[in-house]
Amino acid sequence: MAEYALKDGNGTLIGKSVTISGVRHGPSNYAALAANGDILEVAATPSYGAGEVLDWGAGSLVSGKWQRWTKRNKTNSELMVEVRATRDGLLAETDFYALSDVTMSSDMTTYRQALRDLPANVDLSDITYPSKP
Repeated sequence: MAEYALKDGNGTLIGKSVTISGVRHGPSNYAALAANGDILEVAATPSYGAGEVLDWGAGSLVSGKWQRWTKRNKTNSELMVEVRATRDGLLAETDFYALSDVTMSSDMTTYRQALRDLPANVDLSDITYPSKP
């Protein structure tokens, strides 16, 4: 199954796309139109890792295919947002230990302090969180 981007009568890309599965759609076959250069194949969306992101835009022609995304590494600011969100969740899981009617162990106090200190001490190339006691 291929995806194609359509051109207007002047050859300008209009960015709309349809999905083709070898079936004739309308008065002509899109694959035949693509072979003639009347429509363009759309680049497949790539997979990406935890430290990467896809920025989606209007699209452009890349290596003969219509591409609507740019793959890049996350910025330090984006990584810090994720670190803080994870840290906040881990702290929330242990908030009940801070209630006045619960005795918090020294190990739990150390763990929670390490989580609070995490944003200042984190290595963004190797993010590790303290182990819960």
